[in-house]
Amino acid sequence: MTQQGPLLNEFSWSKSRDSLFNFCLRSYYYHYYGSWNGWRHDAPADVRELYVMKNLQNLGSWRGAAVHDVARQVVEGFARGRPLPVEQALSVLRERMHRDFEDSRTGRYRRRPNRICGLQEHYYDVPLEDELLRELNVAAEGAVKRVYGTRTHQTMLQLGPSGIVEWEKLQNITLAGCKVWVSPDLILRGRDAGLTIVDWKTGTSSPSEGARLQLAIYGLYAVRAYGARTQRLLGVEENLRTGEDHVYPLKEWVLEEARKYAEDSIQRMQALLHDRERNVALVRDFPMTDELARCTGCRFRRACDRG
Repeated sequence: MTQQGPLLNEFSWSKSRDSLFNFCLRSYYYHYYGSWNGWRHDAPADVRELYVMKNLQNLGSWRGAAVHDVARQVVEGFARGRPLPVEQALSVLRERMHRDFEDSRTGRYRRRPNRICGLQEHYYDVPLEDELLRELNVAAEGAVKRVYGTRTHQTMLQLGPSGIVEWEKLQNITLAGCKVWVSPDLILRGRDAGLTIVDWKTGTSSPSEGARLQLAIYGLYAVRAYGARTQRLLGVEENLRTGEDHVYPLKEWVLEEARKYAEDSIQRMQALLHDRERNVALVRDFPMTDELARCTGCRFRRACDRG
């Protein structure tokens, strides 16, 4: 058997990476560079701890991840001819959230931080009121119920399983010589052969420029992967928490703006690298934010001594 060499930290781009870069350079450094190799058993203690922090979720992102996972199972079941009834979907949600919470509360997440749920609130010893947790569960269940009432779900029922092109599959395209990661929540093909790209949200604000940009990046992928024509390419942002939905025609100029934005973002990220060819970064080149309000919910605040 051929022994594999160490995993290389190759530069790539995604919308989430861009968001973190704009949020705080130090947090960005910890996430993509400082925590690298933190999964190894022989990792230095500080690197391992950064890796633990990197994988922490707050209550909102945890709720969103759980809802997204159930929504994925709803689509997958429908695509495979095994529809998931709403009560069963709610049962799956409750079981997952109970398991996640216990894994976090007991510290089991430290064994495999990238696979087992760890909450910032437990890591930083933030008291959690029972009423807050009940509200969180009610909000998550409401979001799952709304999956079945969305315009997308109705379209799925009309088109049948053959209308589903793909769902939550990690893919990539190349922009500016760089790998760009995409994972659309759902892509549907209509009877007119047009494609609809769906992005589910679980936050409070909608519509958002971030969602529009994300959908346009997915549009670039759809054009390359499926030969989609921009005259028949739509992006749909569906907020499962509020019940709102917003449709964006992904015209050629919209995709061109997204391409330019991504390429500019790539250049700004790479300009801060100590060694661009080897994707080596130095912590001194990624200062902490001066906006201390941002630190309140940052998973890396202990590393910055802002805990």
